[in-house]
Amino acid sequence: MKTKKYLFVAAAAALFNLSSCVNDLDVTPLDPSVSTSDRAYSTPESYTQGLLKIYSVWALSGQEGAGKSDIDGLDPGNTALMRCWFTLQEQPTDEMKNAWPDSWCADINGLKWGTTQNEPIEGLYQRCMFIVALTNEFLKNIPNAPAEINQAQYTAEARFCRALAYYTLLDAFGIPPFITEQNYALNPAQLSRPELFGWIENELNEIKSNLPAARQGEYGRADQGAVDALLARMYLNAVVYTGTERYTDCVEACKRVIAGGYSLADNYAEIFMADNGENANVRKEIIFPICFDGLTTQSYGMAAIILGSRSQDEFGEVPAGISAGWDGYRGTPNLVRLFEYANNDKPKASEIKDHRGIFFDKNRSIDITTAVNGTFKTEGWAVYKYTNLKSNGESGSNSTFPDTDFPLFRLADVYLMYAEAVARGGQGGDLATAVGYVNDLRERAYGDRLHGVNEAWLKADNYRNILNERGRELYWEALRRTDLIRFGLFTSASYLWPYKGGVMGGIGVDNRYNVFPIPATDLSVNGSLQQNDGYKN
Repeated sequence: MKTKKYLFVAAAAALFNLSSCVNDLDVTPLDPSVSTSDRAYSTPESYTQGLLKIYSVWALSGQEGAGKSDIDGLDPGNTALMRCWFTLQEQPTDEMKNAWPDSWCADINGLKWGTTQNEPIEGLYQRCMFIVALTNEFLKNIPNAPAEINQAQYTAEARFCRALAYYTLLDAFGIPPFITEQNYALNPAQLSRPELFGWIENELNEIKSNLPAARQGEYGRADQGAVDALLARMYLNAVVYTGTERYTDCVEACKRVIAGGYSLADNYAEIFMADNGENANVRKEIIFPICFDGLTTQSYGMAAIILGSRSQDEFGEVPAGISAGWDGYRGTPNLVRLFEYANNDKPKASEIKDHRGIFFDKNRSIDITTAVNGTFKTEGWAVYKYTNLKSNGESGSNSTFPDTDFPLFRLADVYLMYAEAVARGGQGGDLATAVGYVNDLRERAYGDRLHGVNEAWLKADNYRNILNERGRELYWEALRRTDLIRFGLFTSASYLWPYKGGVMGGIGVDNRYNVFPIPATDLSVNGSLQQNDGYKN
């Protein structure tokens, strides 16, 4: 960072007039003259505004519109938090490549980044720490809230947001600086990765009882289902984060989520449409979304995912409810070939049997063989999973900024986490139930029960069937990098994809790429920080 701004946020949350619904965040400043927490947190409304500001950081780059940033020095487009997380979780993997000529794109495409400033890496780090700073300031002030504010619930929601930010930092950077409202320091030190894991786990368990029961709170805000979904994700990856298996805990967390009243949406495609936040049939599957609205929550976070995956030339053939295409993102052959076709030797997007594969292939080869940058229209299928069209075919409210919410946690992921954790030896569940969950997903995908799997399938090939099923069900949902690391395949030479290691055919890379470097901008102002192994000079 150019400055340690995240350490000195003085109730920035209360400077903005946010609506009562996270899905419809108003970005108009409330009072630009307010600069101190004692003045900012002065009305019942200000506490709600402050809390919703914390939530909004995932979606918004700044409160003055999509072209402004809350953090000096960060591009408001490339560094919206949801966009950064999506980029770093998908672009280095076997699911996606980005054809833009930006220098950071080549580094992320090829798993060959270093310590030189890289926009999505910098953006992810700074905006997560911004959430931490906003939360810490909020928690210092919430004890003074008037009686009409539910202090216990508001506190729990803010702490959930901070825990989610720290989980993101844990996964991406391993050992970020650690600071709370109780251990404020100008130069915060780091916890070890296992220590930070333990703190997040304890934090989530402490706040859970003060949150609404699953599906009983406001859409877009934390409830007990979101807590358990995050815990399940942590426990599934605990070996990576701590060196210790927590599969039994993962099973138990998944069971709690499943018991919360969620159910699968009837139509897979509708989960990723512009009215997914209003569609009751979809909302029953979504556990915790990042909310967007084309009129009031304008950001290049979700816009990048939809506009970036399309070409302007294709609009007449496949409407998307948007006015532009950025010719950027496309699927890899590894992704496309996960699906079953009428003729698997000559796959066609129109002949896919598994309806989860939502692709556009006209004039495009499956394989990416000549280049990564600049070949969007000829190499690599376009992924049309996300759209700014509603389930009734109408366009969203804005042709530039989609209404489509991003499902950060949904039931299908929990089903697959349960299946993997049980297959890997987690206690408290059973293989028959795990198979049933997988088959429920496959029935939705194929429209019949003819493509079911069995218990042997779960354990075959070192659980690779589950990884592949996660690819089919959850591609482009900001999970793939974490999944590949858990399976030991992200850096390995045993599994390759185009441009891995910066080589067209793919090569193995150093294990240091399992985490990103702590940004040099923060190392330069905080002498307490240590760089991750492999990135030290």
